[in-house]
Amino acid sequence: MADKPPAEGGSAEPAEALAALVAKLRAELTGVRTAMRNRAVIEQAKGVLVERLGITPDQGFDQLVRLSQRTNIKLIEVAAAIVGTTSPDPNAPDVVNLIDDELRQHVARRREQAAAAKRPAAPTPAPARRRASRSPEVEALQSQHQLLGARIAAARSYDEISEVLGTAPTAWPAPATVWLTLLDPDGAQRGVGAFGVPGEVRSRWSRIPPDPALPLVVAVQDVETIWLGANDARFPVMGQAPFSGATVLTSPLIAGERIVGGILMTWDEALPDSEELRRYVTALLEPVARQVDGLIGDEIASAWFHVEGEETALAAPAQVWLPTVVDALHDPAALLSPVVEDGQVVDFRVEYANVLARQIFSGARVDPDEATLLAAYPALGSATLLPEFARLLQDGQPRRLDGLRADPRTDGVPGPQTLAVHAVRLWDRVFAVWRVATEADLLYDQLLQAERIAGVGSFCWELRDPEPRCSPELIRLIHGGRDATRVPVDELTSSVHPDDLLAVQDAVRRTLVEGKHLLAEVRGAGRVNGRRLRLTAEPIFDETGNVTAVRGTVQDVTEERAIEARLRRAEEALAAQRHRLADERRAAEALQKALLPTDPELGHTEGVEICGRCRSPERVGTVDGDWYDAASLPGGATVLVLGDVDDRGLSSMTTAARLRYAVRAYAMLDMPPADILTAVNGMLCAMEVEHTACLVVARFSPATRELRWAAAGQVAPIRYAAGGQGSVLSGPLGLPLGEVDEMRYTETTVTLEPGDRVLLYTGGKARVDRRRGGGLDLVRRAGEHIDLGDFDAVVQHLVGALNVADDEDVCAMLVHVR
Repeated sequence: MADKPPAEGGSAEPAEALAALVAKLRAELTGVRTAMRNRAVIEQAKGVLVERLGITPDQGFDQLVRLSQRTNIKLIEVAAAIVGTTSPDPNAPDVVNLIDDELRQHVARRREQAAAAKRPAAPTPAPARRRASRSPEVEALQSQHQLLGARIAAARSYDEISEVLGTAPTAWPAPATVWLTLLDPDGAQRGVGAFGVPGEVRSRWSRIPPDPALPLVVAVQDVETIWLGANDARFPVMGQAPFSGATVLTSPLIAGERIVGGILMTWDEALPDSEELRRYVTALLEPVARQVDGLIGDEIASAWFHVEGEETALAAPAQVWLPTVVDALHDPAALLSPVVEDGQVVDFRVEYANVLARQIFSGARVDPDEATLLAAYPALGSATLLPEFARLLQDGQPRRLDGLRADPRTDGVPGPQTLAVHAVRLWDRVFAVWRVATEADLLYDQLLQAERIAGVGSFCWELRDPEPRCSPELIRLIHGGRDATRVPVDELTSSVHPDDLLAVQDAVRRTLVEGKHLLAEVRGAGRVNGRRLRLTAEPIFDETGNVTAVRGTVQDVTEERAIEARLRRAEEALAAQRHRLADERRAAEALQKALLPTDPELGHTEGVEICGRCRSPERVGTVDGDWYDAASLPGGATVLVLGDVDDRGLSSMTTAARLRYAVRAYAMLDMPPADILTAVNGMLCAMEVEHTACLVVARFSPATRELRWAAAGQVAPIRYAAGGQGSVLSGPLGLPLGEVDEMRYTETTVTLEPGDRVLLYTGGKARVDRRRGGGLDLVRRAGEHIDLGDFDAVVQHLVGALNVADDEDVCAMLVHVR
């Protein structure tokens, strides 16, 4: 189609045509809205005629048209009059018998009530047919209630509801102002619809705080309809807009069992003091609350966005802007509507989901178009999301749920997922945005934790930027957790000790100019004074080989250096301890060699042949306090001694030396073995309180071959006959030396035969329990397994029988009677 040439004078003609078109469309829209309001009343009237006259709906409409034409009354008013007769009243006239005169009278009375509510009604001529009927006031109120209820139900916005209440012809004076509010979760009320309220007042009261000094707040909180006069002293705000008026009505709007908001209506002149009128006015609150509740549920589908500053507002319905906004998000998002059973929320249906959310539903093998919360996340949804979202609908408080785990075994997801869900209430629905942590997210958190544990911060310095970009741990390391991502270079410089600054600057120059890796350890200054920091960095080159960036780490090695210093001190102390122990061992070994009798000394005893041996632990490397001794006494007797001092080392060996010489001294005084033990026990208790000792002392007389012995904490000697049979010598065993002061020991005498052998020993389990069998029985039967004449074999058998470990000592002495 060819374009028409522009009219002379510019674009005035197209502009006028456009304005005329807009005016025409607005008029058509007003007519359509009016028709929609009236349609419900007309349909109700048709229904009444169909039920009462037994005709079809089309015939009922024709009947309405004929009545309207016959009486010259608008069709909507005829319908309202007929519907008004259906209100519960025992004296209501039969609609089948309604005649034209009665219809005219009924409408005239209603018009009279609407035009002059305060004027007394004129006497109504009696109808041609006398019959019982309701009062004119009641009929007018009932018909107007039906008409207003239908118009309220047809309203499509909060302002339209307010306009219906403020402009519809009624049997009572029209209100000067109407104000509708919605209840917010915090108890405040948000103004959503108004009639007769100036713009500045509406803006000032767009959000009404939960102040008990406001009548609308009290009405909603106490769930009570309140009628007030102009000078009611309970509320100081009376007389101020929008609470000014000769009569004020405030009431909650209740839909079902839920308070959805409040309503405020004011009249400039006082309403007639009629309970019937007030009852019908308050009866309108129920359809208002029902329609407000419906508009809340339909806001997503019918809301409009207006562009500020435009004379002709640009608008887009929710079904257009909601997908546009949600699909623009970088995270999965969905609008969820509650599924209610028996008054409880049992699930949430996905009303709309963006592309990312639909991909998640598909990955969980759930149809995105039929998805529900529990179908997508059965376990996580029932345990956490469902109860949290249900509480969100009640209290309106946003929810931030981080660190949620979805398990593939229970939630059907492809693999383990870590979720963060943020949800808000949107009308009576829940709008949820959640994020599934990617591998990069998990690794980022892991790296942050690793930096914190290791005390390492990282940085990247693009040379074209004036400052390096630092990791959170580096910020915390240098500046104590300041919220920033970059640290000025001068602050980094001030964190280095002045004595180390020149060396660091030189190292940085070699990295930037020569491209060398940087490794330096410096002392801290300023906020990191007293710390030691290790700086590691490497250059990043471009295609031409020039350095374009430097990446590196800064590690706090203060504790590491402190540990190294403590380790060095511990190593030095350990080396000194080893030297001291080595010296003590050498001294203990020398002392032990000095204590043990030599072969010539053992060979000069009369009537017996003696063999002895002490084995120190091989792995511990210390000398135990074990020793044996044999010495000839005046008169030809021989004293036999075998002892074991507890503990190890030089101190133990020194105590053994004291006991050895004390026993020899007492034996030279011809004291019996029991008295010797009693004497050395007293000495040990008085002088060596930190040590105890096991000791056996025996005295052999070659003339009579008698062996008198006494033991302190030591095993009894074992006697082997010439044929190898062994037996444990019976006799009392006293407590170890040094345990109990004033201990008295007793001795036992046994006569030996030529060829007998007596074994004195200590070591292994014998130290733990001196009277146990087991190993002791193996020692007793040694003659059945080995040659008792081979002392080395005897010692080896003793070690094996007593299960002596390598770190335990063994001492044995074998006496052969000739």
